[in-house]
Amino acid sequence: MRTRILFTALVVLVPLVAFGRFIQIIEPTKLIAEAKLVFVGQVQSVKPSGIATHLSYPTWDGVSFPWLSVRMKVLAPVKGVRKGDVVQVMMLSIADNGKQPWYCPPEVLEPDQGDIFFACLGPTPITNAFAALTGPYDENLSVLPLHRSHETNTDSTEADYLLSNDKRFALIGSLVTPAGELLPDRVAKLRRRYVREISITPTNDLVYLEWEAYTNEHGWSTDVPKGFSPTNSGAKK
Repeated sequence: MRTRILFTALVVLVPLVAFGRFIQIIEPTKLIAEAKLVFVGQVQSVKPSGIATHLSYPTWDGVSFPWLSVRMKVLAPVKGVRKGDVVQVMMLSIADNGKQPWYCPPEVLEPDQGDIFFACLGPTPITNAFAALTGPYDENLSVLPLHRSHETNTDSTEADYLLSNDKRFALIGSLVTPAGELLPDRVAKLRRRYVREISITPTNDLVYLEWEAYTNEHGWSTDVPKGFSPTNSGAKK
């Protein structure tokens, strides 16, 4: 999964060096091929996981990023799951004092009970818990909202605009009606279109939940998975 590894490296580096984040839209063929689990799912419950992480942002002192534990029921399986399965999905949230500047924050999804998502997930260090392939910075590039139970507080982002206007995602966006009703014929069409990608066995690359700052010998800092060191970085890819 060199594409995802390179993407992660770029994403964690750019915020600290260029005061902005590089957005790379990964097409559905790669998302589905690389994901451990792919499905249309509906949120059953949302609760704190008890895990929070550090992510470095300019002027973001005191901000923490707790992970939410989201139970999601599989409405339409695509890869690695069966209909009716309940999957634990880790989703990022932001906790601050309400006074911090919001410059290029992570794209959190703000899940609510009843929300429907198209999820492309990878395993996490927690057994039987999964997260967006593009987490933690850009969850909305691989967990795509199909129907919301109500409006969220998240403003529309550049990534949302790009995805909504990208024809490669048109079929995914049409899997449910505006009322949130699943369309089985569209799901069947998606399975036919991506039959090759669905058959590909993914690697077990982890989506890390805990990150920490790392400064190299030249003084450049970035965020890396907790426990990272130059001597063991290859072991966790």
